[in-house]
Amino acid sequence: MMRLSRTALLASVLLLGARTAAAQTIPSPYRHVETSQMVGVFAGYQWIDDNISLTDSTEAAMGVQSAPVVGLRYQIRASGPVSIEGAVTVSPSKRQLFEPEFNADSTEVGAADLGVSVPATIVSVDAGLRFFLTGARTWKGLAPFVGAGASLLGDIRGTFDEEEDADLEPIERFRFGPAFAVNAALGTDWFVRENASLRVELSGRLWNMETPAGFLFIRTTDQDEWNPVVGLTVGGAIHF
Repeated sequence: MMRLSRTALLASVLLLGARTAAAQTIPSPYRHVETSQMVGVFAGYQWIDDNISLTDSTEAAMGVQSAPVVGLRYQIRASGPVSIEGAVTVSPSKRQLFEPEFNADSTEVGAADLGVSVPATIVSVDAGLRFFLTGARTWKGLAPFVGAGASLLGDIRGTFDEEEDADLEPIERFRFGPAFAVNAALGTDWFVRENASLRVELSGRLWNMETPAGFLFIRTTDQDEWNPVVGLTVGGAIHF
């Protein structure tokens, strides 16, 4: 009888210990990302400051305007939390035509809106780094990141008949690009499967726009200036 009681007591202790260990096991919210490369597509919108300075107190909205954007990106992990990313984007935009307007004594030039808009297609080639806050892992499927980079971009549409019809001289015509831009971004990947994710990204950039020489009769500002652009995109990607 004593031997049976000791056996039952030992079994009870072992069972209680197993239950306690099981109760202390908490599934980790982190998951290692096995893949190192990614190809994705995205679409969104970018809000552009289209004002160009003519004098210290005068500007005209002759730059390319806010527009939708679509693109293709490729990303490869460099080491740990750092990845290298390249992207090509296209934005079908437009811009407004202006002509120089001189004051009475021709000592200062302004800009007269001609009421005519022409299409503009902005193509951008981007390269940069992405730093993932969770490293080469996800937290509940999320991989948030911050990033920085640079771009080469411009309007590929060229010249337009409307500018000829408005009798605008070549030095009075706005041209965008090839131009340089610096970029910053923050966002997150959401892994819906081990090799598939969705991405939401908020970006900011500064790009360089040049005031047409025909509007700088008396130059009181720099001919080049940096204009802010804010973009929001949503996309999907395959990881391998």
